[in-house]
Amino acid sequence: MPDTDTLPQLDYLISILQETYGRQTRYSTKSALDQLIATTLSQRTNYADEKAAYDKLLATFGDWGGVAGATVAEIEDCIQTTRWPEIKAPRIKEILTYVIGTYGNNLDRLLTEMPVEEAQALLMELPGVGFKTATFVLLFSLRRPVLPVDTHVHRVSTRFGILPEKISQAKSHGALLEMLPADADELLNFHKLLFKHGQRVCTYSHPKCGNCVVRERCRYFASH
Repeated sequence: MPDTDTLPQLDYLISILQETYGRQTRYSTKSALDQLIATTLSQRTNYADEKAAYDKLLATFGDWGGVAGATVAEIEDCIQTTRWPEIKAPRIKEILTYVIGTYGNNLDRLLTEMPVEEAQALLMELPGVGFKTATFVLLFSLRRPVLPVDTHVHRVSTRFGILPEKISQAKSHGALLEMLPADADELLNFHKLLFKHGQRVCTYSHPKCGNCVVRERCRYFASH
């Protein structure tokens, strides 16, 4: 169970960030497979370059079946705007070949109907799909109650003080889920609020503490 002093801090953080950025309600319109490929492309890549690669794959091959039938070299050529295309290209081909061959058009239905833990496990059996990617797909595309903890969410949570300073990113997911409602809308709102704040203000290097709306109760600000 979370420390009793932590929950008021969490409520304050969400309340102030929501006043600043607005309530976050926008889910993805992508299917689970669309989101899976987009998330694979996004690793260490900005959104514009990820989208360029995603769009080029579909423009070149028509659909994911066409991409699955392409060679690794052809896929790699399409995704040169991303980082590490030589690693992502064979991974994308493996994912598409397996998912289309095993589940056909039923992936969304399966992931929606099965328990969350089983859905996560199914996705994590795919090549190169880790916990974070699985939670992105399940929350953003299918509105399942999971919480993606990327570097921004982890950084803001630990700096502000709702998580221990030394907690790993992997353990943060469970710790935050104990504090937050098991509701997809609330988890989406929390993730996107902290993502925006981490991206715009609470940056990795040279955080803009002077512009931070929650600095008065922030552990990092108090100690620096």
